[in-house]
Amino acid sequence: MSQPEHSTETGAIDPLAKIKKPYAARAIIIRGEHILFIHHKFRNPSMIGKWTFPGGRLDPHETDPLVALHREIDEELSTAIEIIGDLGCFYNRSGLEYWVFVARPLGPIGPLNKDEVREIAWLMPADVYQLYAKDKLQFGFEMDAVLTYLKKFGKING
Repeated sequence: MSQPEHSTETGAIDPLAKIKKPYAARAIIIRGEHILFIHHKFRNPSMIGKWTFPGGRLDPHETDPLVALHREIDEELSTAIEIIGDLGCFYNRSGLEYWVFVARPLGPIGPLNKDEVREIAWLMPADVYQLYAKDKLQFGFEMDAVLTYLKKFGKING
C-alpha cells in the first residue's frame, strides 16, 4: 500500500507532508544471535500459540511510533531498550501498518506483564522460520521483518 502524495502550491511533491501514523510499532529485540519473541495472552482461541515481536498500538494521542514502542516495551517486559535501527513499515494480514525497529534491551527482561504476555522466547532465525512454516506467527510479517533485518545488518549482532 502506498501513501497518497501530497503536493505544495507549485504542484511539487512535499516530502515533509504529514502522512498517516502507523497502527502499531514493534521491535526486533536482539541478544547475541537471538531475537526476542512474545506469546500474547489472548481470549481468542485461534490466536493461542502465535508468536510476534514485542510492541503494540499507538494510543490515540500518540503520533511518534518510537514513543509508543518504548511505552509498550516497558508495559509488556518491564525493561528499556536502545534503538539500533529502523526496518520500516510492514503490513499485517488485515493491511494495518506496523513500524518495526531493531533494539537491544538495556537491562534484564521482566517481570512480564502477565495480563498481556503469556511467555517469551529467545529464538534463532531458523527457529523463526520453523514457526513461519507452521503458521505460528501472529501477524504474518514477522519472517519478512527478520529477513529484512538480516539483509540490512548482515548478521545478528548485539
